[in-house]
Amino acid sequence: MTSPDEKTGCIYEHTSVDNPVPFAGRAKSLRLQRGIRPWMASLIAIGGIIGSIYYLGSGYLIAEMGPSVILLYAIGGLVIWTVMQSFAELLVNVPRQGNFISHSAEFISPTWAVGTGWSYWFNWCAYIPSEAVAGGIIMHVFAPQLSVVAWAVIFLTMITILNIIHVGGFGFVESSLSLIKIIHNVVFCIVAVLIIFGFFGNGGPIGFSVLFPPNSDPFTDIFPAGVFILISNLALILVNFQGSEIVGLAASETQNPDKVVPKACRQVVYRILRVDIIPILLLVMILPYSEAGLEDSVFSLALAKYGFTEIAGVLSFIVLTAAFSCANSGFYGAVRALYGLSLEGMAPKMFSRLSKQCTPMYATLFTLLICWAVLSLWWISNGEGELYLWLLSVSAFTGAICWISICYSQVIFRKRIYERGYQKSDIKAPAPLSPYVPLLIGVVLEIFALVILVFNEDLRGSLFLSIPAVTVPMILYIIGRKTGRISGITIRHEDEKTFDELFPDRSQL
Repeated sequence: MTSPDEKTGCIYEHTSVDNPVPFAGRAKSLRLQRGIRPWMASLIAIGGIIGSIYYLGSGYLIAEMGPSVILLYAIGGLVIWTVMQSFAELLVNVPRQGNFISHSAEFISPTWAVGTGWSYWFNWCAYIPSEAVAGGIIMHVFAPQLSVVAWAVIFLTMITILNIIHVGGFGFVESSLSLIKIIHNVVFCIVAVLIIFGFFGNGGPIGFSVLFPPNSDPFTDIFPAGVFILISNLALILVNFQGSEIVGLAASETQNPDKVVPKACRQVVYRILRVDIIPILLLVMILPYSEAGLEDSVFSLALAKYGFTEIAGVLSFIVLTAAFSCANSGFYGAVRALYGLSLEGMAPKMFSRLSKQCTPMYATLFTLLICWAVLSLWWISNGEGELYLWLLSVSAFTGAICWISICYSQVIFRKRIYERGYQKSDIKAPAPLSPYVPLLIGVVLEIFALVILVFNEDLRGSLFLSIPAVTVPMILYIIGRKTGRISGITIRHEDEKTFDELFPDRSQL
């Protein structure tokens, strides 16, 4: 269903599975000529969440905590499984085209929804410069004549130009790059297995000798930095899984969401297991944690150690494409999020104005301005390594707010329908073990992981950006409501049913 805009002549359309980019807006969205087909959407769903944090950030985590990074990934997988199950229940039972922002407003509070919406936008604004820095780190390996900061500026300039001058083929480019990242992980897994069994490499079979050196303590081998570090770095690992909610958003717009949404939410967890965790397990089996770091892709470092320098170079170049891919798609998501916030009444109306090219140019320019401002933090940091970790942890903090909101909204939703006399059998796609698992894993554990950032010397500096990104919009909204400058926000679209209509009170019958 489409409708024209009287001032610009631009055509609006309902979001669909062919356009799986998250945005916190109403049912009508810009037709941005992206042309994302279903097969492209599937590839983006699988490979789109694989960014530089996976290739570079994992090197930092392995260096910090050794092989226990596998357990950290497992905990992160449990968190995203909990989030996706909760999200599926909300999407199927209380359809809201404003997605988790509308759910937050309806089941938690409008004020919290404003903080969630703006922090989700800022999540991308921190993530995009982090990918530019990652691209700079990789390019500095290939061409050290330019500094990392110079390469990062070049990367962000390219993103700026691409998004000011509309370029078609978004779906094809992003799906192709996603396919390249998937092939990267498959190739690495194959070569790593051959190294482990002695078919390739500089010596014979290595088996578990790297993971468990001779005459060593197995517990110390797995936890060289102790057990507590699992929690202190949990927020950082969650960045690896950000974007998973896109799958649920896309599936909710299909013709049969009751079946498609739960299936899609389950599949994203299985994909994470296959595409993310298995390569990391093989990585720690062939690369001593003391040799990992942020200087290059940790996967390239591992293969170069065994003489595969040519393949390592190719993998490093793939990391470069991954950084560019995620920065570009992240920017598109950021603009759509800000545009949607404007439609919902959570942001100034100017951000939903359209140019003659049918693009939200004000939202684009403001997002670019903030991305450049974030990158300029380079001058007060201690180099690219510290800045990269800061930006990742900012993205982790603000992105986790979204997941916490999803889980807590589901808990409140379940509480309310039980109060109205409904049973679990009346709920479509019920989240398992609710409310205990969503509350403990999706809310308490994530909040604890964010609080622990205070005690992580490498990451605590990010809190000066993260906390204001959530609290300042909430404060401004409260002031605006009290002074009458803000009338309120849009929780649901006119063609959506209220909670009372969906679940009339049975307790009085």
